[in-house]
Amino acid sequence: MADNNNLIMQYQEQSILTMSRGELLVKLYDELLKNLRYASILFGQKKAETAKKHTDRAKNIINYLYAILDDKYDISVNLKRIYSHLLAQIIKANVSEDAASLDEIIPTVQELRAAWVEAEKKTRTQKGKRAKGNQHTAF
Repeated sequence: MADNNNLIMQYQEQSILTMSRGELLVKLYDELLKNLRYASILFGQKKAETAKKHTDRAKNIINYLYAILDDKYDISVNLKRIYSHLLAQIIKANVSEDAASLDEIIPTVQELRAAWVEAEKKTRTQKGKRAKGNQHTAF
């Protein structure tokens, strides 16, 4: 059984190492959404301590997303504002031990994730077109 767990861990590690930046961002948003949803459910069940473990994970992801922003892009200013709002709502949920603040931000996170999915698709399409354009056919 331990051998199977090691193989699974190796596979997961390898899959992460081979992901593009866009795929990694989408994965981060997936984790963020998962933790926000779990925390919301747990606050609803009056399991605040467990919920706060998930909000801590969510805050860590948002802090990471904030930290990796490149200020040379105009969108970074808007993303910083959004991330700050998300963090404030998570803190509000922790203080009130109420899911409402989390439920309010989940759609925003879903929209951000969808935007990154679309951006990743466009990047792949553009890379594919460039690769095809560089191919030479010999007749």
